[in-house]
Amino acid sequence: MRNTTPADLAVELARLLELVPHDRRLLVGISGIPGAGKSTLAHAVAAELAKCGIKAAVVGMDGWHYSRAQLDTFADPAHAHARRGAAFTFDADAFVAFVTALRKPGWHRLTAPSFSHADKDPIADAIEITDERIILVEGLYCNLSVPPWNQAAELWDVRWLVSTTKETARERLISRHVASGITNNAHEAAERADGNDLPNGDWILANTYEPIERIAL
Repeated sequence: MRNTTPADLAVELARLLELVPHDRRLLVGISGIPGAGKSTLAHAVAAELAKCGIKAAVVGMDGWHYSRAQLDTFADPAHAHARRGAAFTFDADAFVAFVTALRKPGWHRLTAPSFSHADKDPIADAIEITDERIILVEGLYCNLSVPPWNQAAELWDVRWLVSTTKETARERLISRHVASGITNNAHEAAERADGNDLPNGDWILANTYEPIERIAL
C-alpha cells in the first residue's frame, strides 16, 4: 500500500495515456469497501486531469443497482431490500457489458446510468461519454475475482483499491445513511452499516482481483 494524492495519481494517468493508442480510452477501475472514499477520489482525480487539459469521465457503479421494483420480484423481496448494496442486488451482466463496450476501439458514444439518492433508484442513460480519453469507474465490485465481475476487472488498464480503516468507513456510512434518508436515525444507520455494508466490505477484500494497487489518501 502507498500513500498518495489525487494530483499524483492524475500525473501517473496522464503519462499512461501517452502510451494508449489514439482510438482507445484509458480505463481505470476504482474499488474499496463501503465508505472508503471511491467516489471522492474519482472526482478529485478527474478535476486534476482537467487542470492538465485532459478530459475524463467519472462513472459510478451505483447506477447498476436493481431498482426497488425489481427487488420486489426477487424470491425473498424483504431480504433483497435489506441487503441492498450486496453484489446480488446489482445487475452484474449489464455492468460487464458496459465495460466491454468501453474497451472497444473508436470514439463511439456511450451512456451509463446514475443513481438518484432522492428517489433511491437508478436513472437510465444519465451519463454521456463521448470524447473523454480517461474513464474512471468507481464502485464496490469493480475489481472482483469472482464471475461475472472478473470479466470487468480484467478489462481495466489500471486497478486501484482505496484503503481505509473500518472505523473511518463506519463513521462515514452512518452519516451518509442518515443524510440520504436511507435510515431514520444514527442508530438505524449503525445497524445497517454493521449488518450489511461492512460485511459486504469483508467479502470484497476477500475476493479482490489481483494484481491491484492499494492506495491510501
